[in-house]
Amino acid sequence: MLSLRRPDPAWLRERLAEWAEVPLSYTHRGGIEQPPQCGFIADHHRARLGRGGVVFAAAKAALNDWTHFPDWTAIHPIGSIQAPGTVVAMVVRILGLWWINPCRILRRYDSDTTHGFVYGTLPEHAECGEELFAVEMDAQGDVWYVIRAFSRPQHWMAWVGFPLARWWQCRFVRDSQAKMQRSVRAVTGLQ
Repeated sequence: MLSLRRPDPAWLRERLAEWAEVPLSYTHRGGIEQPPQCGFIADHHRARLGRGGVVFAAAKAALNDWTHFPDWTAIHPIGSIQAPGTVVAMVVRILGLWWINPCRILRRYDSDTTHGFVYGTLPEHAECGEELFAVEMDAQGDVWYVIRAFSRPQHWMAWVGFPLARWWQCRFVRDSQAKMQRSVRAVTGLQ
């Protein structure tokens, strides 16, 4: 959904309520674990955050607080819980237009070594697909920030401007990884 002005929080709350029961924008039901074989771009990115339980705890807290979203984006409502069924909107300004991208939290991953969530796009989102945001601690104690997704353009402007849309997706990953690394360093004092 596009807007020429920054969306008002009250207006966004109304839209989020309207989107609560809207079906996802895609029919694939294999989830992020089994992305579609064709028609979507599959991405898998990870960045090392450090090692050990203190780093893992700091990374989990950052993820819960939506700290992983770059400063040029915003999640509404602020402080949303990442529970299945919750609808959020990622808002970003690109080329003078405000893009409101609604998503529904689909699943949580919470174990001794994995913490995160998956959300799926709703029809008003510029893209179509699912995205996983997680922190994982491997057998050696290394902590990784992981982004996995499958997507394709949905809005006609994303189709027409596909190379630019793809560049923004890659920028999001790069900036998100850097933000998580800075956040964990700030909390743990590690370099």
